[in-house]
Amino acid sequence: MRTPVRAPVLLAASALAASGAALVPAAPALARSGPHAIVVRGPDNVHDRAFRTAKTKVVVVRDHHRTWVSLRVWGMPREAAGRTFGAHVHVNRCGPKPEDAGPHYHDPDAPPGTPMPKKEIWLDVTVRADGRGHSRTSVPWRVAEKAAGSLVVHAKPTDPKTGDAGARLFCTTVPF
Repeated sequence: MRTPVRAPVLLAASALAASGAALVPAAPALARSGPHAIVVRGPDNVHDRAFRTAKTKVVVVRDHHRTWVSLRVWGMPREAAGRTFGAHVHVNRCGPKPEDAGPHYHDPDAPPGTPMPKKEIWLDVTVRADGRGHSRTSVPWRVAEKAAGSLVVHAKPTDPKTGDAGARLFCTTVPF
């Protein structure tokens, strides 16, 4: 696994801008609170050979009350063009088996009955004809340090009721 890059917020803003992500208006407050960006390229494990040429870049920025995640994919197979793939933050690091990444990470402070989209981090991505795609999201809670370990791209779009997105295609370890 490659060593992730951690940089002050100015580099975090640059990384998000380069990824096409827009910082929300609260970004100036980030400079005062001193968050860092985690930037990782992958994937670390490919579980479906049809996606062996896929590449990822994941950027994570956290402050005390919010988490931003950006995903870029490229090198996707021709058959992926026009399709949407579920992508979620998972609890464990990637491993040789798809299930090694564990379950989806849930906001531990979410009250019982919280709908799935409000307690998980989803980055469904639609692949263009050139094999590229981009997705970003933010959640109004902080992923605690070392509480999550990867970002997994799945075979189907995310079901908003269950969070299911089919088979795990490839996985990028992200040291949250």
